[in-house]
Amino acid sequence: MNTRSIIELFMKENSAWEDMISRQRKEIPLLDQMITNIVEEEVMKDDKARVFLHLRNEIHKTEKHMDELKDDLNRQQKYLLAERKRTTADPYSINTFFSQKVLRERIREVEKSFVELKCNYLNYVATI
Repeated sequence: MNTRSIIELFMKENSAWEDMISRQRKEIPLLDQMITNIVEEEVMKDDKARVFLHLRNEIHKTEKHMDELKDDLNRQQKYLLAERKRTTADPYSINTFFSQKVLRERIREVEKSFVELKCNYLNYVATI
């Protein structure tokens, strides 16, 4: 497989990730609103209040990580576009593969974090 084909695959992969992150990012305000509505209706005791604040902090961290990741995905896409237009071989094209691998690992971490956080949110809602 030549470099141009690999770059095309990376670009498609990044587009799919951006779509996934965007869909998950849209769920965050819905989760936050759901839990906020419940909390507003009920007087919170110490433990429940601490858990609520912890979950809210975690959701904001996840939001921030998702936003940073989307920015990094956009930067990578621009880089890949420039690489695709290149007419000569780049002796540093290995950097493309390494940066894609690092990005892939970060996306997996954010996705795992989001799924765990969503599960924790829903479990918390079930207990209040």
